[in-house]
Amino acid sequence: MGETQTREIQTKRGTVELRTYVTADEVARLELDEGIGVFASYRSILTCLDSLIHQASLPGANLCLALHGGKRIVGYAVRRPPAAGERWAAMDPPVLYEVFGENARGWRGQGLMKPMLEMVVNEPENEARILYIVGYSWTWDLDETKKHVHAYRDTIIHLLTPLGFKQYPTNEPNVSLRAENLFMARIGSEIERPVRRRFTNLLFGIGED
Repeated sequence: MGETQTREIQTKRGTVELRTYVTADEVARLELDEGIGVFASYRSILTCLDSLIHQASLPGANLCLALHGGKRIVGYAVRRPPAAGERWAAMDPPVLYEVFGENARGWRGQGLMKPMLEMVVNEPENEARILYIVGYSWTWDLDETKKHVHAYRDTIIHLLTPLGFKQYPTNEPNVSLRAENLFMARIGSEIERPVRRRFTNLLFGIGED
């Protein structure tokens, strides 16, 4: 596990502490803001405290939490290995790690996601990794944000581009199901050319060449 980092963010709703490498035991002692969960027209990526505990327990994962009042989780960002059975888990050597995050309803627009992603992405160890993010339009909270699907997509792109992520085409079925879906990746500076080529091939389901 990497070294824990902390950072305080001043928001209109008060001070929020950002903390990386939160352990499963630590998560179990916290509470989840009611703005993260299941709603009439939207379902959070992770819907309950148990799902966050699971993320924290994954080997090689980094769970960054946004905590209000020292106890309430109002946002999170995660770096984790791809789930077994996903196309991205077939990468050899296994250098691919997924990144995703969410802020609770009522805590968006408070300047939390950008620093959380910075803390998760800008680690020296990630120069030997390929980080990726998959944006499925059916997971976006369009009702609460009042954004059109393309505006929401552009927000994600603008958030990740300064962190070194680029858009990549892929025929992965879940991504290509809708034109507005998004796949972005950040290739670390230590990734050698053969590994880059394997990643490019994997985008289109091509095995070893």
